[in-house]
Amino acid sequence: MHTMTLFDPAWLIHVGTALLLIGYFIRDELKLRVMIIVSSAVFNFYYWLVPDPPLWDAVLTGFLMIGVNLWVLSQVLMDRTTFRLSADERHLFSMLGSLTPGQFRRLMRIGRWSAQEDTEPRALTREGQPTDRLYYIVDGEAAVGKQAQTFALPEGHFIGEIAYVRDSAATADVWAKQGARLVEWDVRELRALGEKYPALGNAVAALLTKDMADKLAVSYRGNAPAPA
Repeated sequence: MHTMTLFDPAWLIHVGTALLLIGYFIRDELKLRVMIIVSSAVFNFYYWLVPDPPLWDAVLTGFLMIGVNLWVLSQVLMDRTTFRLSADERHLFSMLGSLTPGQFRRLMRIGRWSAQEDTEPRALTREGQPTDRLYYIVDGEAAVGKQAQTFALPEGHFIGEIAYVRDSAATADVWAKQGARLVEWDVRELRALGEKYPALGNAVAALLTKDMADKLAVSYRGNAPAPA
């Protein structure tokens, strides 16, 4: 039996328990995981230093706990930070604005970058025809043809948002001009992603609604297209 002194390693079991209990009172998952990792490490020191021989099964279990929580902690950090995003992805993330880093990462897993290098514009949507893609202009501009008029659609706008929201045909002809860079998503994959992650689906819907509202606000001034 151990004599309890201020520096007795047997105190480690009490320190580990205290840290674990404090962690359970923390609602923030990042801080909770850190507390569990630290408390597991303290328990491991106890199982190694105090018993003779050390409790190797308990030490192994402690390492497994630390490993699992480190993995979960890394996922939490990826959801909250822009760590390891490329320069292009950081630029796009800042343009979209309202998504969390985690939502943005999930969105970009099914997104595809494309660049219009040819001088001949590339058709993206045709009025009255179904479209299976949603586009976002990152750089450059697109041309929108609607009601016998053609307008320039600058960067920072979606293409095909009405067709996506209403699950209907495209409402305008849109072409990507030379120099334009876009991100595109398969509509079915995007809907499936929104169903799997409802918060992300709501965030995408909010982005599209804002984009349509911005286009309508400008179109009433007569110098830009209505939503496409």
